[in-house]
Amino acid sequence: MEEKELTEETKLNEEEQTEIDVNNKPQFAVFDWIVSLPIIRIVKPLYEWKKAFWIYCFLGFVSTASNYVFTIVLSKTFNLYGSIANVIAWCLSTFISFVLFRYFYFDRTNNSFFNELIKFASGRVFTLGVEELSILIFVDVLGMDIRIIKLILIPVTAILNYFISKIFVFKDKKVKE
Repeated sequence: MEEKELTEETKLNEEEQTEIDVNNKPQFAVFDWIVSLPIIRIVKPLYEWKKAFWIYCFLGFVSTASNYVFTIVLSKTFNLYGSIANVIAWCLSTFISFVLFRYFYFDRTNNSFFNELIKFASGRVFTLGVEELSILIFVDVLGMDIRIIKLILIPVTAILNYFISKIFVFKDKKVKE
């Protein structure tokens, strides 16, 4: 019985040690500086209230914007089919997203950079499938505008990607509000 209690206590101590205090994370200093700029300072109380959430949103925006821009440029400038442009854009933006989230949001786990990248990309294959199927149906078959379809897909993939990253990829570390 005593051994079981020690095991549970050890688990709790390990969990406490793996949590990340966003107020002490040096990577967040750049975001703290941005929020202290004169024009942006008005949102500082909201930022301080849920810092990790807003940083996740900002990084997600950068990742999503890069995916959107790559897709539109590839499909409109190079006249690629929407689904082909989307796959190429996905590869580029997935790498950008991985680097941003690994450095700024989730703490590095005990896995190597390459192992985490593989897990991250594998986890995002599901949302790529959701996007590809949607683009194939709505853009390539029905002829709808890819810009509109991509905008509709953004919140769907963002929510799915958050849970995939949190549960499967960077699960060794937790973000503490």
